[in-house]
Amino acid sequence: MRIKGDNIKENRKLIAGRLYKIWANRTIQFEEEETADIVNINFSIAENQYGIYGNEYKPPFIEDNGGKKADILAFVIDEGKEKFSSWVLDVKKAVGGEDIIYHLIEQLTESMKHKKSITTYLDDFVEEQHVGYITRDLQRDRIQETICKKSTYLSKEQENLECMPTLIKTQAQRKLLKEQVKLGLLCDFQNNCMKMGNDIIPLESYISQEKDGKFVYELNVASS
Repeated sequence: MRIKGDNIKENRKLIAGRLYKIWANRTIQFEEEETADIVNINFSIAENQYGIYGNEYKPPFIEDNGGKKADILAFVIDEGKEKFSSWVLDVKKAVGGEDIIYHLIEQLTESMKHKKSITTYLDDFVEEQHVGYITRDLQRDRIQETICKKSTYLSKEQENLECMPTLIKTQAQRKLLKEQVKLGLLCDFQNNCMKMGNDIIPLESYISQEKDGKFVYELNVASS
C-alpha cells in the first residue's frame, strides 16, 4: 500500500487536515461550517482497491498561517491495475462574485499542489482527475457581466495610456496588467478551466439540491 491514512473510528468526528483510508463501500458526510451545506461522499471500493479522504487537507510540512486548501480531497486507488481517480473540490454557497472566484481558484491551485505531494508516489499510475466546486447557486450571467465590464474598462484605459506622461504611464500599465490577469482568470473560469503553470485544468461544477431544509449534493467516487 503506497498511500498511508488513518483508519476511521465509528461514531468519532473526522479531523480536518488528516488523511483517512477507506477499505470498503461507505458514505462520508462533509458539512461546510459557514453554510451547513452537505456533501455525501459515496465511496465505491472494488476488490483490490482502497480510498483516501481528507477535508481541508494540506501536508504537515506546510505552515498553518495563510495556507489555502479546498474542502474535499478524495482518491480511489487501484494499485493492481496501476490507476486511480482523484477529486479536489471546494464548497461555496454561491459562485458568481469575482472575489469569490479568485479565492476559489487560489484554493484549488494550492490543493492541487497538496495533492501532488501525495500522488508523486503514484507517478507511474494512470489518473482520472476531477477538479472543481459544489455550489447551490452558479451565477453564470453575473460572471459574464463582470467580464464585459472589465473588457470595456481595459479597452478605454489602454486608449488613455497614449496621452499620459511616461512615469504615470508606466504605473498605469502595471495596474492594467494586473486587471488583464484577473480578466483572463475570469474568462477561463467561465469556460470551465483554470491555468496552473503551463497546464490547463478542466473545472467541474456540481449543483446541490435542497433537501429537508439543507442543501445537499451526492458525490459518487469510484475508479472503474
